[in-house]
Amino acid sequence: MLQTIHDKLKGWLAGVVLGIIGLVFVFWGINWTLTPPTYAAKVNGSEVSSTEVRQSYQQQLAQLDRQNNGSISEAQRNDLKKRVLDDFVNTEALVTRADELGYRVSDQELLKAMSQVPLFQVDGKFDYAHAVAVLRSQGRSIPEIEALFKRDVKLRQLDAALTASSFATATEMRQFRALSRQQRELAWLTLSAEKYAGGATPDDAALKTYYDAHKSEYMTPESVDLRYVEISLAQLAAKVTVDDAQLKAFYDEQKAKTPDRFIQPEQRRVSHILLPVTDPKGDAAVKAKAEGILKRAQGGEDFAKLAKEFSQDPGSAAQGGDLGWSERKVWVVPFADAAYSMKVDEIRGPVKTQFGYHILKLAGIQPVSVKTFEQSKADLETEYRRNEAEKLFNNAQDQLADAALQNTTDIDVVARKAGLTVVEVPAFTRTDGGGALGKVPAVIEAAFSQDVLDGRLSAMVEVEKGRGVVLRAMDHKLPQQKPLDAVRPELVAAWKKQRGVELAAAAAADAVKRLIAGESWDAVAKGLNVAVQPPKFISRADQEVPLEVRSSVFGEPKPQGKPLYSDARLNNGDAAVIALSAVREEPSDPKQPDLDSRQQLAAQIASNEALSYAAGARADAKVTLNPQAIE
Repeated sequence: MLQTIHDKLKGWLAGVVLGIIGLVFVFWGINWTLTPPTYAAKVNGSEVSSTEVRQSYQQQLAQLDRQNNGSISEAQRNDLKKRVLDDFVNTEALVTRADELGYRVSDQELLKAMSQVPLFQVDGKFDYAHAVAVLRSQGRSIPEIEALFKRDVKLRQLDAALTASSFATATEMRQFRALSRQQRELAWLTLSAEKYAGGATPDDAALKTYYDAHKSEYMTPESVDLRYVEISLAQLAAKVTVDDAQLKAFYDEQKAKTPDRFIQPEQRRVSHILLPVTDPKGDAAVKAKAEGILKRAQGGEDFAKLAKEFSQDPGSAAQGGDLGWSERKVWVVPFADAAYSMKVDEIRGPVKTQFGYHILKLAGIQPVSVKTFEQSKADLETEYRRNEAEKLFNNAQDQLADAALQNTTDIDVVARKAGLTVVEVPAFTRTDGGGALGKVPAVIEAAFSQDVLDGRLSAMVEVEKGRGVVLRAMDHKLPQQKPLDAVRPELVAAWKKQRGVELAAAAAADAVKRLIAGESWDAVAKGLNVAVQPPKFISRADQEVPLEVRSSVFGEPKPQGKPLYSDARLNNGDAAVIALSAVREEPSDPKQPDLDSRQQLAAQIASNEALSYAAGARADAKVTLNPQAIE
């Protein structure tokens, strides 16, 4: 199929550059495992790859780890595992539904989908050889890749059909316009939880109560003593030796394969004098000055001296205007057009660009040439070293894999056979990792997998691009409860924070009761010692008002003659007291079409229908789950 794609991708299609296609398969690095992966789920008889699910889980776990500053609970990990597996099952349910409905992907549609993936492009065009190299680096077969693309195209076809069938009635449109344009007048006060926390002090009984309710937060981390062996592309690259004979052979090979990369385009050496135009009103005066300098240069005065005297280009004036040897593409178009139409020693100008007026002198021309071995040597050496290091890395992978397959529990034997050194990391934790392995989620997951905890070696785990390890766990220690006195400072801080939130919420609720009872807004604000802001009308999308306040206000009925009072807890723990005093409907002319509102409502309806359709496909599907496959 890929060869067919290569043959067909000519003419107008070769220049098509569409949006990015999001595929889950684009993962760089080490993909082999010591045992064949089992399926993560079966959906209507179709298997969901456990490898795909694990990779997606590890990627999302890394993101969650960054968001939580490295503090992820076991409950969060389990929730993420369930969500990732559900996403794959839901997707497969839709794919099988699309198959049942007769959706098919032609070669041309597959071609179009693959041609828009940036990883498969060179200079914006699909490149067959490059695509094959990328696919091979993923450790996947061509049929697997084609299946993933076809699945994605089918889902987009199904989504397009659902979107095309969605519509909004005239009544729905009027209701949507009225709700989206409505404004509400409110005032609000914010009560700081931190302020209330500052005045709260716990006694021993309060601390004990809080400790007993939050014991799971005060545990020693789960840990193992790790032993591992590592292969590193950087370390192997240092072992690569290069001589001129090897580089010359590599140069000849690359020049035969890709001759264009060794073509040196024409270069020209230009000197210039720049007079910038700082004010459009002064354009004519600057041009006249440039013309005067041009006449002096053409009359025989030394161009370099004139450049040092008049040019305002800080990068070249001190060098007599010399810009050095340059290809055409490095200059702006008017400047390049002039420079590449001149003869050697010709002086021309003034040439206008966005930088101002230029006077040019052409000092020399280097015609198109083929780069010699000596000219290419430095770049080729870097490339050659990288290629040879990758070969060594692949060989090291194979040796390590063979050794690990023959010795599934003894890492010392594996290290000896693979010519590697065993590294030890004591007290490697599930929360923070440890040692030179850091806290890479994939490494942590492998270290605490059941196989490794049972004494078996892990599969190869990628620490970073070009660096992989095989792990062996030794002393597994489960979390232990920390005694109260050992965590007293943390307990006090946590208790005060929670108490501040509770006191702020209680003060807000009390303020609402006082306002409903008839106390004035200003009196309540003064009693709370907070600043008063005048009421104002806001929309549902007003970003200056906290989301929790907007949600509360727009969830209230319309006030009938007097303000409606409510309180809300903000996301940061603060509390708000809210007064809703009026509702204003945005006037609109029903005869004037509102394209933005219509498109927004249509998109919302289509999204809701797509979610309902997906839920229906999942409910109708025959699903067998294998949650252990994600461990």
